[in-house]
Amino acid sequence: MIHRRLLALAGVLALALGSPARASDLTGDAHRAARAREAILELDYPVARVVLEGVDAADQIVAIERARLALYEGDCDAAAAILSRPDLAAGPQGAELGVIAQGCAQATAGTMIVRDDERGVLVRLQDDEDRALVPILADVAAKARETLAKELGVVLPSPLRIDLVRDHYTLAAMTGLPVEAARTTGTVAVAKWGRVTMISPRSTPHGYPWLDTLAHEMTHLALSRGTRDKAPLWLQEGVAKREETRWREKQPLDDFPSADATAALGIEKGLGRPLDKIGPSIAMLPSSEEASVVFAQVASFIRFWSREVGEDALPQLVLRLKAADEHADVDKAITEVSGADFATWDKRWRAYLATVPRDIPPELAPGAAVPNVREIAKRVRLGQLLQGRGHSAEAAVEHARAHALIPHEASVRCWLAESLLATGDKANAAPLVQRVEELHDRVGRWWSLHGLLFADDAVRSFDLGVAHDPLDASVACEEKASPELPNDPIRAALCEAARRVPR
Repeated sequence: MIHRRLLALAGVLALALGSPARASDLTGDAHRAARAREAILELDYPVARVVLEGVDAADQIVAIERARLALYEGDCDAAAAILSRPDLAAGPQGAELGVIAQGCAQATAGTMIVRDDERGVLVRLQDDEDRALVPILADVAAKARETLAKELGVVLPSPLRIDLVRDHYTLAAMTGLPVEAARTTGTVAVAKWGRVTMISPRSTPHGYPWLDTLAHEMTHLALSRGTRDKAPLWLQEGVAKREETRWREKQPLDDFPSADATAALGIEKGLGRPLDKIGPSIAMLPSSEEASVVFAQVASFIRFWSREVGEDALPQLVLRLKAADEHADVDKAITEVSGADFATWDKRWRAYLATVPRDIPPELAPGAAVPNVREIAKRVRLGQLLQGRGHSAEAAVEHARAHALIPHEASVRCWLAESLLATGDKANAAPLVQRVEELHDRVGRWWSLHGLLFADDAVRSFDLGVAHDPLDASVACEEKASPELPNDPIRAALCEAARRVPR
């Protein structure tokens, strides 16, 4: 489909971590295992190692936690070896963790690790050609870590572990998220097992907001650390949506279409869910449309709640959730911080939604279909084929026909602008990439063409292009023809990587 929904399914916690060990399942020192598990959930691995030291290898409950610690520290082979023991593999906990460990061990075979000790980041790459992304990832990770410490009161430890993988199959193998669920909802990243696992931007047709996605997933890790993984899903996802853009300056289309309007319309169309009944993960909802509405719901709710109770409420809530023992304590924590329980806030938020404008373009409304999509696809494809054979004028005709059918689509504007520029028609190409307010979605190529044609905004535009599609050669190379490279050495390396392995 040519039109891409503004669905930054940047990220999710895919599955629950599993139930604590039960004496009926395993035998051993349950108290010591619980202490180790708490340290692991807080990403305090040195403490966990100390707790687990000196325990008899036959202790089954402690062995499970040793395997969990290995997974969190990225040693999937060690975790798989521990969990291959028949007495552990026979139980539900050992079997579940064993599947993850085996999938992770297979996926990480032959990978390479790049460290940035100054910024406290460790990136594991499936594809060596993604190495050029690491300096940018590390820079954003450092900024996001600082923002999360300020806004949530949680400092993520070093190193932050990031796995950059090739496809949904590897994402599923390393995290436990079913591959079909990832494909259905468009999931491109998961925060689980103490690390962020992301699909390379190379693997998607037009990239995705990979830097905001990293910040989103880091928020999940921070909430898991700060609450010992006791934050309910609506809070996890709502805060992650809030924080995914707060590490940087505001950008055009950051809240377009607005979360409030999307949530209101989605609920009216039956695509929403009660906030406390989303399920185990937004990534496992039955459709991308429902996932987009639920993301809008949690984002809208957290924005409303934070506005009403003040910016200091979130770090206070994180502290109280860490001490919670039961579900009732979660509601108690919300009441102590905000003066009302969750049910009351839910009612207030829904009353607020009833007042918000439903000013969403019809084709972007939840559940809407794009008119003339087959004709648009036909014209774009024909234009691409003509352009590839050097028939730029004819390609421009086909792309113009597609543009007339979907005038706010950024990717179609890019194809038309490229064809016009190839004919020397800069005058008609420029308006297509001039005003971001005319767009209904974000595409990296639109920004690089904007930077090319509007030099006074070039630096910012090339930055925004890379933030969405870093391994498109035109974007990475700032629209320069080979062998010319960008002046910045990091961007030059990115350009060379994009040219070496065209997508």
